Formats: sequence, C-alpha cells, structure tokens
Amino acid sequence: MKKFITLMLVALLALTAVVGCGGGASQQEQIVSVYYGGGTPLSIDPALNSASSGSNVLKLAHAGLMGYQWVDGKAELKPELAADYKVNEDGTEYVFTLREGLKWSDGADFKASQVVWSWNRAASDELGADYGYMFSIIDGYGTGKLNAVADDEAGTITVKLANRANYFLELCAFPTYYPVREDLVDNDGVWATQPEKYVGMGAFKMSEYKVDDVIKFVKNENYWNADSVKLEGVNCYLSEDNVAILTAYENDTAQFINSIDPTEYDRLTETYGEELQFGDYIGTYYVLFNVHKDISPKGKQLTVGEQSKARFAIGQLVDREVLVKDVTKGGQAAATGFYPAGLSDGLNLDVRAAEGYGAWYTDTHTPSDENAKYTKDQVAAVNALIELGYAYEGSIAEGNVKFTDFPSIDFAFNNSGANALIIQYIQETWNSFGIPSTINTEAWATLQVKLKNGDAEAARMGWIADFNDTINFLEIFISESGNNYPRLGLGIGDYTKATAVTKDAGVGAYWGFESNQTWEEAYDALVDQVKAESDPAKRAALSAEAEKVLMASGGVAPLYFYTNPYMLKGNVQDVIMLVTGDVIWNYAYLK
Repeated sequence: MKKFITLMLVALLALTAVVGCGGGASQQEQIVSVYYGGGTPLSIDPALNSASSGSNVLKLAHAGLMGYQWVDGKAELKPELAADYKVNEDGTEYVFTLREGLKWSDGADFKASQVVWSWNRAASDELGADYGYMFSIIDGYGTGKLNAVADDEAGTITVKLANRANYFLELCAFPTYYPVREDLVDNDGVWATQPEKYVGMGAFKMSEYKVDDVIKFVKNENYWNADSVKLEGVNCYLSEDNVAILTAYENDTAQFINSIDPTEYDRLTETYGEELQFGDYIGTYYVLFNVHKDISPKGKQLTVGEQSKARFAIGQLVDREVLVKDVTKGGQAAATGFYPAGLSDGLNLDVRAAEGYGAWYTDTHTPSDENAKYTKDQVAAVNALIELGYAYEGSIAEGNVKFTDFPSIDFAFNNSGANALIIQYIQETWNSFGIPSTINTEAWATLQVKLKNGDAEAARMGWIADFNDTINFLEIFISESGNNYPRLGLGIGDYTKATAVTKDAGVGAYWGFESNQTWEEAYDALVDQVKAESDPAKRAALSAEAEKVLMASGGVAPLYFYTNPYMLKGNVQDVIMLVTGDVIWNYAYLK
C-alpha cells in the first residue's frame, strides 16, 4: 500500500509536466520530468559527486568555463562561462576570458577569482573529493595552491599545466571544475540539498529538494544564454525501482528515463518504436574485488599474487557473449579489456582496435576442444584454479567440475537497470562451478559509502568516460583516487575479514608483473608517465602497459562495453545526449 501511495504521489507531482504536451505546448507548459535511476544522489555538490546520475542532476544548475552547445545540428564543446580562450604554443598555458556581465543564479556578480577558489577547494586534501586527482594536470597540484591566477578586473583566468593535456578543455566542462560560491558551500555537501543555498551558473536553479522523491529545477533568468533556454523547468524524480520508473513513462508522467529492465526491451520496441534508443556510450561495466578479501582455499594459504590469479580466473568463468545477448540485450559488446571500445589514447581513436594493447576473454564463448559444454576461457580458468590448489570434484571431460573449498564472496549491488539480472547470471555461473556467493542489494548512495570505506568484498560497477582519453580510465585506480574501490594501493579501510596475509594487500609490494612492487611503483608511476608523455606513440605504449598491470591485479573483471538504453518522448526536441552519458537540457523543448 505504501508503495502504491508513493507512486500515486509521484504521478500527481509530475502531472504538470505533460498537460497539453501532446499538441503544441505553450511556454508555460515547457516542463519535463525525468528519471535517471540510482535514487537520491549521494551528493550533487559538483566537487563531491562521482556518479553519472548525480552529475546529470547537478548539470542543470551549474556550468563550467566550457560546455556543450548545439552547432549546426550537433553538440560541440564550446566556451560556456568563458567568452574565449588562448593556448600557448606548447599547450601548457591557457588564458580564459570570461563573458561580460555574468551573474550567479541569485543575481550576484560572478568573478574570475571564484573559479580559481572553487578549483583549489575541489583539489584540496581538506575536502577529500573522489575526483580531486583530476586537477593533477595543473601545475602546483599537491602544494595546496594550483597555478591558476585570476584577474577580476580583466575577467581572465590564466592556468599553467604541468604537462600538455589535450583533454584539458573537456575537463573545464566537467562538474568537478564547475565554480561554486565560497559563502554558501560546506565541505559535507549539505548546502547542495538546500534550494536557497544551491546557487550556480547553469541554465536552471533548484526550487525543491525532497529525499527519495524529487529535485525540481526552474529556469535561471540570470543564465548567460537564458534567451536560448526554452524549458521552464526540469523535475528529476528519484527512484531505483525499474517498474515504477517505466510506469511513470508509460503513464506520460515522465518524458525521459534511462533505467530500464532489459526484459522489457522487445515489448517497448514494439509499442513505442524509436522512443527506445540504445545510444553510444564510452564505458565499461565490470565486477570489482576488494584485494583485502582472502580467497585462499581451505587449508592452504595463497600469496597475494596467487590470489590475483584466482580473482582473474573466477572473472574469466563468465561467458560475456551470453551475458550481452541473453541477459542485458541492449546491444552491448563483450569486454576484452578494461578500456572500452571507442576510447582514444591521443594516437589511436579506438584503443581496442589498436596494436600493442592486450586482449582478454577472447575465448569467452568459444567451445572448448576438451568439452564443448565449457568455453575455452572457462577451461583455462578451471585449470588455473586447480593449479593454485583449490580442491574439486568431477572433471572437465565429464562436464561436472565443482570446486569444494572456495570461500564465499559477499557481492553487493544496487538494483537499477539490468544490475539484478547481471548479478543473478554471475552468481548462477559461479554456483555451477562450486564457487559460493551471497548477494546483498544496497541503495546506490549506501553502496557508494560502503565502497568508499572499503567495507565490501565484491560489487558491480560501471565507468563511463568523463572525457575521451585513456587517462580517465587509468586514474580511477591510482592510489589517491576516491573511486579506487578494489583498494589497490590503499589501506584496509573498514573491512574486518582480512587475514594476516591480506591485511596489507593494498599497500604491500605484491603488484606488477613479477608481484614484487607496490601499487605506487607498478601502476601510479606508469599513469604519471602517461600524463607527462608528449610523444603519441610512447604515450599509447604506456597506456597499454598500465592496462595490463591493472588486469593482472585481478581487482577488476570487465564484463561488457556499454550502450546507453533510454526512452525519450517523441515531442521532446534538442536534448543533447553525449557518449559520456551526459544529458543536457539547456536547449531542449516540447514540440
């Protein structure tokens, strides 16, 4: 009954979005209701958010020096708060000139120095933002003061980079780089739940915030390009219930959703045609394993390096082709590495098709010559586990291999989109080989906290490109990253079940191809080299080597490369949908 009442309230709250929108919607009716899935964001403070759903919410109220605009019918990266910029010859110094007359959403004057202050806040140890490392390309990072100088009178910001970074302008359009107000923000992100304090530079401003219900935005009359904003408001409804989300769409109380149960795809295509889209996405869906979890067989202690091989093996057991064709059904591609298809390294437009890069799970669906019941990858995984000393029954020849002493793994996931079906398939696959697991469903915000604190053994996770470069996928797992959930290079955190062998697994000298380096030596140093290298061929080679080090850790098991399933009403025009998962409503309207 409570759930029914909640759905009714959601429907009533969203009703104003669709009155009359089947015909020519008037200016007063230009309001859309959307569901991004994921429930209430952990934070929509631009510096503290690290989730795609939260990013799309906060983008409504905030903006950066750069942004995406419609140019000749397609979205292009253009100056946003900046009027223009200049770059020196070696690409290490940028000078941005702000637009004249910029104002915050509350009418206060905007100053260049507020950008610099916001960047230093986001990069600071005091804030401890997950994405703080994104400022490491700016000279002065780590000293407490970035080499970014503002001239309020001239309206300029001069930024000195540590090394050339062709993706810097993309970062200037990314939420972590968005300016915020020093007099309004706090380091816990509480301000971001209070409409009167949630002041920004975006096309909209917050008018209402209700946990697990809705965050409403109305047009910001002080936005620099307000004359081009046709929508009067955007209502972001907060739910992780796929059924409720789809019901809202089918009842015409939502115009956009992107959390859809794959079992509905065939019906939705038949019923709604092109309203169901599988957009391009540069991203990887993967399983992560906490390296402090000891997965040694009963009665035998494996080294940390040996456990890396065991983690890789159990990830290898999953048939990725079956997963994408029979479970997710959204046009995804089976993963062959952590870097997704379509990702660039500055030399190659698609690293997955480039020479020099490794390839994994290439026989994920190829029948084994020993027994066609198993794939070649599964047989390789079984043999690897046997060699490591795990006890088992049956045989490959008979097709009934069952390991009998693999410890149970606690698996956490948030129930959004296809997650439940994916985790069920993984669990069934592992069970068929005698590998036990327990499944815990968590709210997305709760799971994020659990992962940040290290208090999870395994989880599903996805990474969508923030910008199109290998460094964005490498930096997830550097030692100082707040998104490093396998805890490679990190201490044990809140995890209490480690053994004497694995309690220092993250920080010990167990990594690299010889299992004798710290994570900082084996991986962080490589990532630093990728950032500093200006020769495209050498940079590509370093990117390839770093991915190999990551895959050898067994801390991640990539499953597939994303597509972006979403539904959008046919009368909604000019929504910007980027391959990074960004949904931009600045220039959208109801026809």
